[in-house]
Amino acid sequence: MTSPAATTYRVVLGIFLRSLRERAGLSPTEIAQRFGWYGVGKVSKLEAGTVRLTEEELTGLLDAYGVTEPEAAKLHEFGAVARTRTGGGRTPAWGDTYKVLEAHASEIKTYRETVLPGTVQTEDYARALLSMSLTTPPSEVAGAARERATRQALLTSDNPPGFWLVVAEPALLRPIGGTEAFRAQLERLRELVDLPHVTFQVLPLEQGEHHAVGTPFTLLRLNVPALSIAYLEGLTDANYLDHPKETDVYTLAFDRLRVTALDDRTSAKMLDRRISELK
Repeated sequence: MTSPAATTYRVVLGIFLRSLRERAGLSPTEIAQRFGWYGVGKVSKLEAGTVRLTEEELTGLLDAYGVTEPEAAKLHEFGAVARTRTGGGRTPAWGDTYKVLEAHASEIKTYRETVLPGTVQTEDYARALLSMSLTTPPSEVAGAARERATRQALLTSDNPPGFWLVVAEPALLRPIGGTEAFRAQLERLRELVDLPHVTFQVLPLEQGEHHAVGTPFTLLRLNVPALSIAYLEGLTDANYLDHPKETDVYTLAFDRLRVTALDDRTSAKMLDRRISELK
């Protein structure tokens, strides 16, 4: 059977293949005809990550799309994981796909309105949020919270991504997990804010309307393979938008949010004040 990691990488590989095909200006029909596949069904399934892709098929697709090194090598790495057959099979949770993309990103730009993003969450803060989840079984909350807290290691690694975080002021006011847990969360955020590759800004309440009201999102940029993705999360699923017409809009929205928000020094001082208020 296919392992959870394999099914997740299969979905991720499909996202890349769709983007590469569109970048090459080829239609699903043209690819199906080139490989002698009956109809476009197999192309759609490969790009959705619902069927396995052989190494030979992957090599042929990358050649058709004009993919060269080092992109090709990285995609073959993804393909090798996607073909593994250890452990029990399952359909990957939509969050698993995001974690793989996040781990390979060179830049992460996140806007949040009411809660802090998973990348900076402490275990207690994450546990409080997950305990309210309608899709996470109570028996899995503690383990999911521990796993989420480990994602901070990405920001403190030897080769971290650039990380930009814009939060609306309510995210600093809602005491998720109670006063003590929330204070510990903000103190940990304050430590991360001091990292040289982290930029933190607050959008104050008095700002009023702005370009992303009601729409928290994350922009991921991967260098190898080259891809930009806008990620939008819901209660039961998530959307991964990779068409330039879509990602360009979210990039512009994030750039304008940064102009509208307080600068990094003023934002850090606001965070310090909030921490002091909770003591």
